[in-house]
Amino acid sequence: MKMYRVAIIGLGDMGGHHAQAVQAEENCQLIAGCDTQSQKRKTWGNQFGIMATYQYYIEMIEQEQPDIVIISTQAPDHHDPTLAAAERGIHVLCEKPIALNLVQADRMVDTCKSNKIKFSVNHLKRSSLYNQLALQMIADGKIGQIVQMQARDKGGRKAGNSLMEMGTHLYDWLRLFGGDVEWANAHLTQIDGAESTAQDIKHTQEVHPNDRDAGLVLGERGFISFRFKNGIHSDIQFLAQDKTNDTAYGIDIIGTEGRIAIRESVGTSMFLHQGQHQSPDQHWQRVQCPAEDLDLNGKVRTNSQKRLFLQRLMLRDLLDSIENNRIPFASGEDGAKCLEMIHLSWESHRQQSRVYTPLEPREHPLERWLAKA
Repeated sequence: MKMYRVAIIGLGDMGGHHAQAVQAEENCQLIAGCDTQSQKRKTWGNQFGIMATYQYYIEMIEQEQPDIVIISTQAPDHHDPTLAAAERGIHVLCEKPIALNLVQADRMVDTCKSNKIKFSVNHLKRSSLYNQLALQMIADGKIGQIVQMQARDKGGRKAGNSLMEMGTHLYDWLRLFGGDVEWANAHLTQIDGAESTAQDIKHTQEVHPNDRDAGLVLGERGFISFRFKNGIHSDIQFLAQDKTNDTAYGIDIIGTEGRIAIRESVGTSMFLHQGQHQSPDQHWQRVQCPAEDLDLNGKVRTNSQKRLFLQRLMLRDLLDSIENNRIPFASGEDGAKCLEMIHLSWESHRQQSRVYTPLEPREHPLERWLAKA
């Protein structure tokens, strides 16, 4: 069994989650961590028993020469470490969103490809076993032909921030079932219902000071439609509710003979409704996946245990993609296409019309809008 040496860049909360997953895998060795903040380096190193902690990631990867680098920094600090690792032959698992703009995302994908590096983006929900169960139910004809998907945000954020936070997970989730997008049509408003304009473009941390840095955003409420190249239509709502409700977050897959509802951002609740129509008095049937819900002793996993379980599946997929020379199931290209959907949403709203893929130019649409304004 090959032992993979893993280093982590960014030692905050996500750096801790990734470290737990690495140390839980018998063919992985956590060898080093990097963060610009000395207290984070000290706390993380003590928690995981790692003496090799660094302030600068270039120094770490050249000194330690890991097989895999996990990049758990915020969005502005995904591009440069990915390129540095790929150019040195190191495989990459990167946090979402993949980057701040499509110029960066394209360069990250192309650099990894040209250096024969496996590049995975941590769209954690894609690893859920419930997705495989839903895909099998669709293949078995449980809900007939898929014609539409609906997605709902969990609330607690304005639409613009959520697009770069939980929205990227929602978009990736839709792509898992719908494939590549053909066009987007979006309508973004402020809380009072007024159209969002260039004057409303803000930095993520100006909108929500405690959010991660994800660059410029726009919109407090959002109503966004996509057509996928296979003919499926989707609608997504970002309603900016004050309170977060994770059990309301998720997607509905609507077919000619029924629908599947998949909910929650870490743990999963799934429901099946069969019939051509859904009326308020018709009930849903709960669908369960014991392989994900229960541990090896048959006990119900806590949310933290479910997160670790899914994180380990993400890591295992990357390892398998390395060993079998295949594309990871949550690839860098998938991450770039999710970011493209976010930018399509903003560009469609600006143009007040459908916008088709590929989005051109690749620079950030809100930066271009501000420049023109």
